[in-house]
Amino acid sequence: MKRLFSSGLLLLIASLAACSGSGVVEPTVPAPNIGQTESITPEPVDLPTPTLEPPPKVLQAPQEAEKTTQFSVAPDRDLFRLTKELVPGSGDIPRTVTRDTTEYSVGRTDTFWLVDLADTKTYQSDFELVLVSPHAYWYVEDGLNFSLSGIERSASRFEEVIYPVVTQVFGSEWNPGIDNDPRLNILNAKLRGVAGYFSSTDEYPTGVRPRSNQREIIYINALNVPPGGANYDQVLAHELQHAIHWNADNSEDTWVNEGLAELSSSIALNSSFSIREFLRGAPISLINWPTSALGGIANYGAASLFIHFLTEHYGGRDDLRALLAQPEDGIAGIDGYLKKMGFDSRFDDVFEEWAVANVLDGDGKLGYGDLEVSASISRSIKGFNEARSEIPQYAVEYTELKSISEPFTLSFKGQTTTPLLPVEVGAAGCWWSNSGDSIDSTLFRRVELPMGATATLKYEVWFEIEEDWDYVYVEVSVDGGQTWRIIETPATSPENPIGNGFGPGYTGDSGGWLKESVDLSPYAGEDLWVRFQYVTDDAVNASGACFRDLSIERPGEAAGITADGLGWESRGFVFTNNLVRQDFQVQLITTGDEPQVRRLNLDANNAGELTVLPPGDGARLIVAVGSLAEKTRQPASYTLSVSPAD
Repeated sequence: MKRLFSSGLLLLIASLAACSGSGVVEPTVPAPNIGQTESITPEPVDLPTPTLEPPPKVLQAPQEAEKTTQFSVAPDRDLFRLTKELVPGSGDIPRTVTRDTTEYSVGRTDTFWLVDLADTKTYQSDFELVLVSPHAYWYVEDGLNFSLSGIERSASRFEEVIYPVVTQVFGSEWNPGIDNDPRLNILNAKLRGVAGYFSSTDEYPTGVRPRSNQREIIYINALNVPPGGANYDQVLAHELQHAIHWNADNSEDTWVNEGLAELSSSIALNSSFSIREFLRGAPISLINWPTSALGGIANYGAASLFIHFLTEHYGGRDDLRALLAQPEDGIAGIDGYLKKMGFDSRFDDVFEEWAVANVLDGDGKLGYGDLEVSASISRSIKGFNEARSEIPQYAVEYTELKSISEPFTLSFKGQTTTPLLPVEVGAAGCWWSNSGDSIDSTLFRRVELPMGATATLKYEVWFEIEEDWDYVYVEVSVDGGQTWRIIETPATSPENPIGNGFGPGYTGDSGGWLKESVDLSPYAGEDLWVRFQYVTDDAVNASGACFRDLSIERPGEAAGITADGLGWESRGFVFTNNLVRQDFQVQLITTGDEPQVRRLNLDANNAGELTVLPPGDGARLIVAVGSLAEKTRQPASYTLSVSPAD
């Protein structure tokens, strides 16, 4: 499910985005409350610029180590192409629609589709147009008590501050857009569970997304975030960035998109975002967001703070259109942006610096010029001792070294590989669907099946997929792959409560390996192809699916067992032995009047050590450990030990 937070406890922003299927609004993760401004630390320490050693040499895995999976980039999802392939009779669909008038007037009533996140359903409601400003139509839902003067105040700030500032920095929304109208639509609604959302569903015609409103729309919960207030305006700035980002790159990873949306509010309104839950909490992943409600606030804090750091030190915030326009997504997009801007640093370098800045917050690159930041240090090693820990990927954990009065050796040992999936795949391996937001991965092959012949496609499948939002389909084509028919199996789900599915598919959690089979005999004599297809929505994804022991069984013939190849072709799927190379970043931070940062150079077995002198009076020794393993959501374990120096 999507993250849902009770508005009685915390009113959150959600960015809603499009997925495949029949056009239902697809929400991303709700964002943190944007209420009162918070200072991260009450008494920040003014530190000089710390010294930082040159980066260590990158070591290769030892020759005798097990081979790890090499990943390919999953193709972006194209809803127009998917509709043409999977919806019979759809054909070519125009990308824009023709309106019945060139400009709407105050007093008109329109019916709009909305989403109820609390009950995971869509519904329709009537809205009255109460105000027209240069860049927006301002609607109010029937039955909602509202202040017209409040809407007028927010509309004035939107026109005078928010829209010009945000569009100057990030670029423009699709304009004149799907409806050929240069104005946005602001819907003041009785939403549940969120402060507001942007839905890219509305950017598609109803032939692609039947529940599209076919306009550029920002939805705001006017019950809990009344127009005219600072919170309302911050929601507007946040969601406006989502509309702009969809126009620039409609397949961006959630963590980048949400981090930039928070930055949009900060730039336009000088507002502070809530990162306290991230800084004071346990280590969480910057890039891998949960599919449940747990951890959402802290994930938002991490993304907000990282994007804040990146844009402060790498290119500035005057014009971020180059970052939004990167065709690559997530980490690859950050790398592409840094390269385009002429920096030698890449994401891993920035991540390493960010880990230090969140402790030191000094002058220069390893700090923040406009924030007060201090990460909590919840772990410690006292004296000569050791500690073992396990942390998520792309997370940072801090451990303070205490009660040491003589020179010592700091040692680190981390695992060298991590499972890709939380399941045993067997010695033969399996075909993994890949992962990501707004992707369309396929695994396919042609099947020679003469007229009158019989054959059965057999396989085992494991899946952990965002339930009712993302789907894996089993398909056949008899026209050379121009169109595909979705096949129902015992384990596929016909349920489609929010309309994201094109047909029955694997979704949710399989609970283990499932044996499945598909009778191909009805397609004998045809130009037959079989395909597995994984389609994800714009926001949040889980581990995906893996297929093993694939075979096309014919009477009297031996089964062809899964292998890397054997007739199967892939666009996005990856053959894996379930092992991923595990990397770490380990840094020793000395605070005080002369802060210092030392890296532990790790060998190919992820082991390293440093000889350390006790710090001076008032200084602290803090070890920052960052874990970096591509694609996997499984945690990384390591051991820190402190022993007397030789």
